[in-house]
Amino acid sequence: MIMSFKRIATLTLALVIAATAFGANDALAKEEPAGTVASKSIDEVLAGRSTDINKILLKEDSGEPAVSYKALVKEDEKESEEIAKQEELIAKNKQTKAEKKAKKEYEKTLRYLACIVYTEAGNQCYAGRLAVAAVVMNRVKSPGFPNTIHGVLYQHMQFGPARKGVLAKEMKKYNKGWYNKAERKGSLQAAKDCLDGKYTVKYKGKTINLRKYTNFNGHLSNAKIRISGHDFA
Repeated sequence: MIMSFKRIATLTLALVIAATAFGANDALAKEEPAGTVASKSIDEVLAGRSTDINKILLKEDSGEPAVSYKALVKEDEKESEEIAKQEELIAKNKQTKAEKKAKKEYEKTLRYLACIVYTEAGNQCYAGRLAVAAVVMNRVKSPGFPNTIHGVLYQHMQFGPARKGVLAKEMKKYNKGWYNKAERKGSLQAAKDCLDGKYTVKYKGKTINLRKYTNFNGHLSNAKIRISGHDFA
């Protein structure tokens, strides 16, 4: 529970007075006949000291009697609830901003990836398209390459479509909705699957793990495997 310093001091004083009242209750027990004090509640005992309490717990400006201890506790609980609600709202706003940022980054990456897949392997089978997407994302995650997809694609002398301006033209087509059409849908799907974590593909009866490949070309001297129209290493 969160309380102001003033309220903490007030509640502390009220507790001290309440403790005094308990002492008075013990004293009354000695003076009155057996069975009489037992029937009295602590509230009744406190009520007998209400004059003393009200003299101490006065509102600074109005001079009116202060609220009761229970009322103070209830008020502080209400304030604590309001603070908790505000903190929850702030956390939700932060989460919403983070989600929006992540969504924007995902859409940006998807756009780049779908376009490079189409320009490099648009005429190939699904396995060939996914393999190209995997190489690009493997480079993004590798310490040996730039850590953004833009940096990877535009790294000096690496991707022909980026270097020759073909990729930029293709991205304009992406913005116009061309990747919802049959010719480019396969490239978009391969890019989505890769971003969703799919890095294995079946090709010619073999299941191939694509996570270790960071290079592809029509022909590579150090090729580990060939998928569709590209060698991969």
